[in-house]
Amino acid sequence: MTTVAATSPSPPRVVLDTVVFVQCLISGRGPAAACINHLRRGHFILFISDAILAELRDVPLRPELTQKYSQLTAARVEAFIKDVRSRAVSIHAPPKAFSLPRDPDDEMLIDLAVAADASFIVTWNERHLTYLMKKDTAEGTEFCRRYPQIRIVSPPMFLQQLPKPTP
Repeated sequence: MTTVAATSPSPPRVVLDTVVFVQCLISGRGPAAACINHLRRGHFILFISDAILAELRDVPLRPELTQKYSQLTAARVEAFIKDVRSRAVSIHAPPKAFSLPRDPDDEMLIDLAVAADASFIVTWNERHLTYLMKKDTAEGTEFCRRYPQIRIVSPPMFLQQLPKPTP
């Protein structure tokens, strides 16, 4: 008799919006930081692109943020990026996959998620991204039709979707 070993499902494939990284850099607590802690424990596979890395180098060091949050220094941001890059799969320049009229700058997240065959895009951006899940706009309907495997969720919703570790 042959036995088949039980296999555990592979970790979800995920794209994090830059705002999630920045929030983690600012506080180190809360849902964004919990997402990064789960990444560090290998609970999901993170995908990044050159465009996301460029935005991650730029956004936290903008004067309006560095004046408000003294912990946002170039050295800290670079150390954080180095840590993230060491844990992520890089798709340098994913091909154009979807047009997002409300905010073309966020198309890079969808393009990366499509190229990575991701299950999740994690963002706080309700106005420009999560609305696609509602299917109440032409682009939302088209997005859900073309990419039913991708869910666009907030960090708290993503954390609820992660498999619970077995004791």
